Amino acid sequence: MGSLELRDKVVLITGGARGIGFETARLARERGASVALVDLELEAVEDSAVALGGDSIGLQADVTDLGQMQDAVARAVEQLGRVDVVIANAGITPPKTTARAIDPVIWEKVIEVNVVGVYNTVKAAVDQVIANRGHMVLIASQAAHANGALNTSYAASKAAVEAIGRSLRTELEPHGASAGVAYFGYVETELISQVFGNELADAFRREAAPDFLTRAIPIEQAARALVDSIPAREPRVIEPARWRPLLRARGQVGPLSDRQLERNPKIGDFIREFERRDIGDSAAPLFPPVRSGMPYNLAGKVVLVTGGAKGIGFEIARQAHGRGASVAILDVNSADAEASAREIGSRAAGFGADVTSAEDLERAFAGTRERFGRIDVVVANAGIGPKQASPIRTQGSEEWGRVFDVDLFGVWRTVRAGIEDVIGNGGQFVLIASSYSFMNGVMNSSYAAAKAGVEALGRGLRVELTPLGASATVAYFGWIDTDLVTGAFEDPLIQRIREDVTPGWMTRKVPVSKAGKVVIDALEKREPRAIAPAEWKAMFYARGLIGPMFDKRVDEDQAIAQIIPQAEERQRTP
Repeated sequence: MGSLELRDKVVLITGGARGIGFETARLARERGASVALVDLELEAVEDSAVALGGDSIGLQADVTDLGQMQDAVARAVEQLGRVDVVIANAGITPPKTTARAIDPVIWEKVIEVNVVGVYNTVKAAVDQVIANRGHMVLIASQAAHANGALNTSYAASKAAVEAIGRSLRTELEPHGASAGVAYFGYVETELISQVFGNELADAFRREAAPDFLTRAIPIEQAARALVDSIPAREPRVIEPARWRPLLRARGQVGPLSDRQLERNPKIGDFIREFERRDIGDSAAPLFPPVRSGMPYNLAGKVVLVTGGAKGIGFEIARQAHGRGASVAILDVNSADAEASAREIGSRAAGFGADVTSAEDLERAFAGTRERFGRIDVVVANAGIGPKQASPIRTQGSEEWGRVFDVDLFGVWRTVRAGIEDVIGNGGQFVLIASSYSFMNGVMNSSYAAAKAGVEALGRGLRVELTPLGASATVAYFGWIDTDLVTGAFEDPLIQRIREDVTPGWMTRKVPVSKAGKVVIDALEKREPRAIAPAEWKAMFYARGLIGPMFDKRVDEDQAIAQIIPQAEERQRTP
């Protein structure tokens, strides 16, 4: 694949009216590119295009609306002739507070703009980029790999963007196009006022991270790194440079940082102060802080499991019941939930609930409280995969959104439904992520993006809960012997990836009993992580090095170069 000089190319930038987007556009213009700025505010984006001069146009579009983004790309092509480079930059940041205190509407809006907006941008422009052998850059953040305490929606969104970018690059490679992910630290934009200039958030930042990591950089520095990365089609843009070693060592640094945050009493004081500010005195903790390794006896506790009628969820419920807990099984099919509860025993009850519906969850949680009197542990397990593995280019947007909605928003809404119970009883959450949280999600980007977001939510949530006497665990599974995995392995293209691309151990199926056991063991010790099979632990801790190596391997793999077009073709064939 050749270099991509910007002269005479057309660059489309979302969030282009100001900040990093506008400065990137200015630098691209200096190198001879025409620019299409896309922004939510029509007057602002048109003024910015005029300020750039030359072949610059301003287009109004809401990135959360796929139709509007498709129209914006079409107008750019009509007026400028083509689109070669796309920079998915539009994003927002929430007010800093805990997952308990934040308005759920705001949390979900951040995900919608920062993740769904990026997906819509990619979906709308991918054919142009492929036709012109171009390049896309998705703007993530250092928040994609740092702990997101007091900022869980932003961290989850940027982790999801990273996952989309990694799979997208692999899916574009066979077409002679490419993609990269940008990881910026703190940049002097309007968004930075949520961290700098906010007295409480600023004090938390100084305590949570070394000053040299959180020192803000000029917008021009970030934009120049972005523009400089395009000719070489870099897979990663990391600025400032001091974040680069941390990204490579994220598998070791992340867990160490998480542990330090959990055990720092000053961080706990900040968590409580934020909640007193945003919730009031009722937020006062009922229990002393907890730590990893502290014993937790499940006997007499009430464990609620979503997606509990079968598979991993059923096994967790069954083993918790065997430890003396009462269990509530939630499933989208109420009859299946009730049947599974009867199979487990007398201290089990089944409830119908769609995890994407906050109202369904509230009813099921209320039913659990009525039946058992309390809820101590919440296992957010419900999840789905796509009906058929497919690249972003040809997978239906409804299908992509359905998986993302269940697997990320469903986990978030489960957390919100049970957070007062867990805190009030000094209990625990378990969020079921996946090895896809940190591996390339080629042809499975919606699932990978969702699971990366779940991991980020779980890490931040644990830091927010430990000073309140509760905790959270993230579970990472490889290929567990469930109906979901069996269905995936029946796909001949997935089977070819297993045989020709990945080492055999990476896709071996593991008994569901093993997945249940590692979760129960983690609960009984309040561990931050549950990983199965064991060989994935090495992959987890070496992710910062192995991830880029694996990405490069699949990007250049000849089998993948054949599989991607085949997968796209079958999606087009009725």
